[in-house]
Amino acid sequence: MRDFADLLERLVYTRSRNAKLKLIGDYLRATPDPDRGWALAALTGDLDLPAVKPALIRGLVEERVDPVLFHMSRDYVGDTAETVSLIWPRPDHVPTDDMDLSLGAVVARLQSLSRSEAPAVLAAYLDRLEPEERFALLKLATGALRVGVTARLAKTALAQAFELDVEAVEEVWHGIAPPFPTLFAWAEGQAPQ
Repeated sequence: MRDFADLLERLVYTRSRNAKLKLIGDYLRATPDPDRGWALAALTGDLDLPAVKPALIRGLVEERVDPVLFHMSRDYVGDTAETVSLIWPRPDHVPTDDMDLSLGAVVARLQSLSRSEAPAVLAAYLDRLEPEERFALLKLATGALRVGVTARLAKTALAQAFELDVEAVEEVWHGIAPPFPTLFAWAEGQAPQ
């Protein structure tokens, strides 16, 4: 989650379109599968994690933080994910288990959850992550990244990073599914279009 959190943070604070293209392209080239595919799916709006909804997140934080403080903080900050990532109390004892916190593992786990399992699993992730990673997790889980990147911009970044024609990427886009292993195989010259 650390690398994805860093990418989101840098995208939030970057205004230049060309700089955003470079940030995304560098991430996609440097990050292994399936993490880069899940990140691309999140950036393009092609990731759905139905068990995690904003009401669940609000309920979790209100169990750990005074609800009045949370709502006042949310009103001041203006974003639920950012507020929760900052206000979430660090437990006295963080479990030292082998919970895989890679983007691919987190997405796989969140995709497999039922609504009844979601609160405990999400709370376990939030307990183990740093504030920036919590922010990335919550943005990813709700599908509301709002980091100034459109689906077309993310596809353009992919095309530029791997020297592909963006129209060729658009042509195959609807025939592939996240985390896009065939797309990256083609992009790296390991498979045909």
